[in-house]
Amino acid sequence: MVEWMPGKRGKVVSAAVPARGGAPEAALRRAARSPLGAMVARPWVDPVGLGALRRWFFPLSRLWAAANVAEGDIDRFFAEPGAPADGPWSRRVVGAVLRRHEAARRRAANERVHWETAAFGPDPVPPEALGRLDIARRRAASLHLATRGLLYPLLYSRRIPLAAWSVPTPATVEAAYGVGRDDPAAVYAVPTTMPAIDVSHPAVRPGATERWLRFTTPHAPLAARSGCATVYARVVEPDGLPPHAPTVIAGNGLCVESDILVNSIDPGSVLTPLGFRVVEVVSPYHGMRTQVGTYGGEPFFAAAPLGTLDLIVGQTLETAVLIDWCRRQFAGPVAVGGISMSSFVAQQAATYCRDWPQRLRPDGLLLVSHSGRIEEVTFSGSLIRALGLTTWLQAAGWTREMLMRWEGLLNPSGTPGVPPERIVSVLGVADRLLPFETGQEVGRAWSLPAENVFELQVGHLAMPVALMRDDRPLLRLKAVMEEAC
Repeated sequence: MVEWMPGKRGKVVSAAVPARGGAPEAALRRAARSPLGAMVARPWVDPVGLGALRRWFFPLSRLWAAANVAEGDIDRFFAEPGAPADGPWSRRVVGAVLRRHEAARRRAANERVHWETAAFGPDPVPPEALGRLDIARRRAASLHLATRGLLYPLLYSRRIPLAAWSVPTPATVEAAYGVGRDDPAAVYAVPTTMPAIDVSHPAVRPGATERWLRFTTPHAPLAARSGCATVYARVVEPDGLPPHAPTVIAGNGLCVESDILVNSIDPGSVLTPLGFRVVEVVSPYHGMRTQVGTYGGEPFFAAAPLGTLDLIVGQTLETAVLIDWCRRQFAGPVAVGGISMSSFVAQQAATYCRDWPQRLRPDGLLLVSHSGRIEEVTFSGSLIRALGLTTWLQAAGWTREMLMRWEGLLNPSGTPGVPPERIVSVLGVADRLLPFETGQEVGRAWSLPAENVFELQVGHLAMPVALMRDDRPLLRLKAVMEEAC
């Protein structure tokens, strides 16, 4: 049994959760509640982490994406955006690095094919065997991601860009989304006929059963992007889950690729120990939906505002498809949750579900590290400033006023289609990546009850750890979901 234990905001509270016999989630939860977790769940993480992202993660990721396209060919590597200076020294280093990188890339690609063929194939696969294939896929993918470290010496041959910038002109965005500027509901209209969904064979892991879903995105601009047409979502059900248990369709943050990591603090690891069924969506441009020649999440900002619009609109419509599937599969209530980047998706689902059929309206909403004003995120958020996006926007002919013509497609507006008493908001008071005050504005505009608003003493990057240390927001969500039954 899980009991909600009231306490002061930001205070660590423990809840009795069922033992899960060595499951990765249990190990992550113990680590989060350890002294190390206490040290991480502090405001200092944001400035330190942001510096590391700007200095190392993004430049190394750009080199890594270039190496993927090169497929071991040195000349192709040097022709890619962000490649280091070409010269005798760099060629000697690059040759050795690319060989190791290419071996890891091929291994990851092969393991993914083996897993997907077994998971969605016509022949039954023992759940334990499929679980092992999934672990092998994740391990190979994690090792492939880790080859970023091999590229570290190349950072010093020249200044490596943070992204392969491809900001579209205002005319390009007008052609793609002009109809929605005056009528956003038309862009967020759900398909009359839902796409067919493939359901994988079940796989078992300690304490849980997993299935994967895949289907074609209903959003045409995403379908036209290489690697983004197929939607993947992982369904996690902890052992002993009652039939009427609540389901949360959850999204991740920018550059978070938990679908290709061996272990991570993902929605499944955070929510399933509390008695939720979790449908974890793989966002466009991320993980198994990464576009060739990019790293996970890169087009979201490197091709803004078009890349931003495609993801938020597309994932919102994909979420509607998953709500429809959950209604047909499970008896309990269905909520939509989003953290950081995917909180914009959750907010749009709450806003535009007013125009959707009743069955597609979520019973609850979980907003974590969210913002109601994309303008403030773009021009005041510390991550966007660190990336230097505004400079590239200006170079492509954008002004602040022109960008704001599109905010109606990104900002929540009007009364949500989910009752305020079923919306839970979690904010970090030290968050400057998605400024804390803009999240507060959503809570006030939507008249969220005080008991559904949680303000934790952390910034942005440490929020997942903070939620594993403090269960109150998640248990509050479970309580309002149970009331919705």
